[in-house]
Amino acid sequence: MEKDYFNILIFDHIAFGIRNLRIKKETFKILIYLLAFLQLSITFFLCDYIQVKKKNFFLNQLRQESQIQRSQIQLFSTKIEEMEEKLSKLKDIDRRIRIIANLQGGEKATPFIAMGGSPSSITPGILKEEPETSKPR
Repeated sequence: MEKDYFNILIFDHIAFGIRNLRIKKETFKILIYLLAFLQLSITFFLCDYIQVKKKNFFLNQLRQESQIQRSQIQLFSTKIEEMEEKLSKLKDIDRRIRIIANLQGGEKATPFIAMGGSPSSITPGILKEEPETSKPR
């Protein structure tokens, strides 16, 4: 019957006494299992807490980036609206100038002449004639 117990001696340095604690082996095993379960559950909850904190940090970072992008989009939108207003004013000024100068075509853009490409057969003749006419005789 003595083998079914663990004896634990506790020495008290203040009262100079010895205390004897007897614990059944079955109770000791249950206590060890409970401590192991408690340690595992604490480890699990701690790891889960760390993962949630990481996700929360990344979520806050993404929210901040999203807010910055929203403000940039709003800024670009106001700049575009300002540019549209300036462009409409320029079109109005162009229309008024064309009316004053009595030009036909209104808002039509004049095509660009001689913008790149291979020279036509007329152009070399013109270029050859110009230096001859500009020479003093």
